[in-house]
Amino acid sequence: MDKPFLNYEEQLKHLVEDKKINCDNPKAKELLIRNGYFNLINGYKTPFVCNIDKETGKHIYYPGTKIEQIAMVKEFDDDLRIHLLKYITKAEEEVRTIAGYKFDDLSMGTSKWDDKTSYADYQNNEENILAMINSATEEIERSELDYINFYTQKHNMIPSWIFVKIINFSTFINFLECSNGNLKDSICNLYHIYDSDGKPNHKLLIGSLHWMRKVRNSCAHNERIYTIERKKGRIKDQYIMSMRKSYQRDRDQKLIDLLVYLKYFLDVDSYNNLIQYINDWLSNMEKSLNPNVFANIRGATGIKEINDLQFLLLNPNIKDYENC
Repeated sequence: MDKPFLNYEEQLKHLVEDKKINCDNPKAKELLIRNGYFNLINGYKTPFVCNIDKETGKHIYYPGTKIEQIAMVKEFDDDLRIHLLKYITKAEEEVRTIAGYKFDDLSMGTSKWDDKTSYADYQNNEENILAMINSATEEIERSELDYINFYTQKHNMIPSWIFVKIINFSTFINFLECSNGNLKDSICNLYHIYDSDGKPNHKLLIGSLHWMRKVRNSCAHNERIYTIERKKGRIKDQYIMSMRKSYQRDRDQKLIDLLVYLKYFLDVDSYNNLIQYINDWLSNMEKSLNPNVFANIRGATGIKEINDLQFLLLNPNIKDYENC
């Protein structure tokens, strides 16, 4: 076997002798037991690697690397995952609710979500609209929720305010994309999602929701989060364009993009709590880790400097719910 089984003592010996990782901490074995070698070492070793041995291909770690430091990065990622999932789902629930309301409000209740004529440019976009309706219908039919059965049996229909709640996030975003411009405009106006000319920015609205969906799904599946990215997926907005110029050169979506997008959707207190929480974690790691290791971690998030998080707290995005 290329990878023979090693018990915990042998794993610790391997870390010390082969990888030169300090495992003197009395809880070193406990860290391996609770996290698993693969989840801990393979999952979070990258920022600690300073070189690769050309002859053996083995990773060389920064001198002084300790197992508890690697565990610290994993703990940061675990906490980050929990917090992001909390705030993304909060934003998701609100925008779903508002979209369902505006769908009915703008048509005075005459539009039906399962009628292709209720959507923009349905004659030229019929294939995409029908695909979205079919996906939504299948998702609703698979649901075993009591209120779905109630509306189906008593009213023989699912109202839009339940439709937007029950469908998958990706299907909801497709619904929003297919909807009339007035609906997207109203959501953009509420959240102040505008382009450089001050007009509702539909591309940013849809793109930000897709990135929230991607991160939310990764959080739900317990994947590593602080390094998440999408190549060439960045959508430059008013906040990114007002930050230091190095942000404007980046082309990949990263964690920093999510933090920018959430500024549009979250209430001020929730947003401040999230940003301050991440700021505190990064500040703590900066004090505890090798400067090069910390720079690798911070860089993976797309955050250029910790102080940039404080910039995001300036000019809070206050929504006008009274005129919704």
